[in-house]
Amino acid sequence: MQFWIYPNPISEEARELAARLAARLRDSLAEKPDLADVVIVLGGDGTMLRAVRALNNVNKPFWVVNCGHLGYLSDCGRDETMRCLDQILQGDYRLEYRVQIGGVLMNEKRITALNELLFHRGACVHALQITVHVNGSLALRYRGDGLIICTPSGSTAYNLSAGGPVLMPEMELLTLTPICSQSLSTVPIVVSSHDRLNVSWRMAYREGEEEWPDLTADGQEKHLLPLEGELEIREPMPPVALVRTRDADFYARLQHRMHWNAEE
Repeated sequence: MQFWIYPNPISEEARELAARLAARLRDSLAEKPDLADVVIVLGGDGTMLRAVRALNNVNKPFWVVNCGHLGYLSDCGRDETMRCLDQILQGDYRLEYRVQIGGVLMNEKRITALNELLFHRGACVHALQITVHVNGSLALRYRGDGLIICTPSGSTAYNLSAGGPVLMPEMELLTLTPICSQSLSTVPIVVSSHDRLNVSWRMAYREGEEEWPDLTADGQEKHLLPLEGELEIREPMPPVALVRTRDADFYARLQHRMHWNAEE
């Protein structure tokens, strides 16, 4: 079994753990990512998102060891690393598959995300006029600060803060969550990840205004947008596989991270 190690370069804990793993796996380190059986990610959720973007064409399972803050995507903490690695080497693990979003911006730019696509008016003083069609049918039309299109992996991030629902990790669903809609009747909706989405936007413009709306993918890739345009999400991307060495209780993890339902 061959491994490729992808640590957070600015984390001392991740660098130290990478050195320990490299010593342990000296004869099992792949020369490049596409020759590995498993990519080991050492860091937080942000490191995992960067790894997916950097290695998206590699199509290998990711094993995430939390050296960051929340670690929703991680399998274990640093103290459990070697024990969980032994399980993986013995084949005692399963793969958990996570939906990705794939879209085409303005009929030319390919956009992907594991967590979310975020439309936002940025520093503009005007609201965005956003319209969403699902499989050709009008689903949302409103004026507001923006729109979050998120996967189950991203449902516990900005989506949750904006009032969107939490989705179970392996659901093949997407959430469309308006941000600060000017209409109180506008609510988040949930669609299939296999649905075809057309998101169009339009913004009023004041002469001399220098700010523009933007689209951000996973907090990693930002695109300044014209005053009007369209994003198409036509078909699901290949899912991302995460290595799991235990039967995770997602609800327990969520309550622990969010401090929900704590006893007085």
